[in-house]
Amino acid sequence: MKMKSLLQLISCLVILLFTNCKHDPMLFEGEEGLYFSVQFGPDWGDEKVWANQPVTPVEFINIAGNVDTVRLKVMITGELKDYDRPFLVNVVSDSTSAIENVNYKILTDELVVKANENHGFVPVVLYRTENIQKEKKEMMLQIIPNSHFTIGLPIWKRLPGQWESTVVKGDFKADFHKLVISDFVSRPSRWIGQANPTTGIEGGLWGVFTEKKYRLICEHFDLVYEDFTSEARMPNAKREVIREYMARLLRNLYDQGTPILEEDGRLMWFSGVSWSSKEGVPYR
Repeated sequence: MKMKSLLQLISCLVILLFTNCKHDPMLFEGEEGLYFSVQFGPDWGDEKVWANQPVTPVEFINIAGNVDTVRLKVMITGELKDYDRPFLVNVVSDSTSAIENVNYKILTDELVVKANENHGFVPVVLYRTENIQKEKKEMMLQIIPNSHFTIGLPIWKRLPGQWESTVVKGDFKADFHKLVISDFVSRPSRWIGQANPTTGIEGGLWGVFTEKKYRLICEHFDLVYEDFTSEARMPNAKREVIREYMARLLRNLYDQGTPILEEDGRLMWFSGVSWSSKEGVPYR
């Protein structure tokens, strides 16, 4: 794109911002092109002030279920059209560690800017897998020009009044967007229980924190990590309900001859079961 055209596009963006247009402020005249316009921020903000972000973190630790779909917004430059226009994106292989059909799937048949619309979406289906529990996986997407669209805005520059990106400082390429996928687990602040420092035997309401125990609670109570991080979301009464339910579940499975074991072979423990449990000491 010529420098003169780029400066005209940036000028139009600034003018539209200050006119407080009721429509999406990112539409402007010029070549018919596309660029990523992914915005997010705290709930008390909105798209008028949220930063455009070049990276989207997807943390399954805060997602209920094993599948999540993100819809990455793309905006157009140029005039609206009265017909649908498909567009193309490419996964940049040398900047991607995520595995297709294991960590992600792009819904390519939905890559379209609808008639009389000034934006479209890149829907990406993401999967909770074991390979993101120890290390993050990254996926880099790039908009590819086709017969309908060129690259609408090569470089994104923060607009006056708009917040700065929380993940990248300064300008960035607007035809690229990165997804970072993870499912890391650590002991949350509202976990209650530990091992006796002298004997090593588990005590408290929930005993020693383990990832297996945490995920079992989430499975039976439909919880995510944030539910364990504040008293408002995990009051004492709720912790007691979880203890009682999990102890009953473990006792029933033990009586049926199918006890749940931790990774070191010891019996999983909550206060209320009929056995003791010591880290590193297998059940049998």
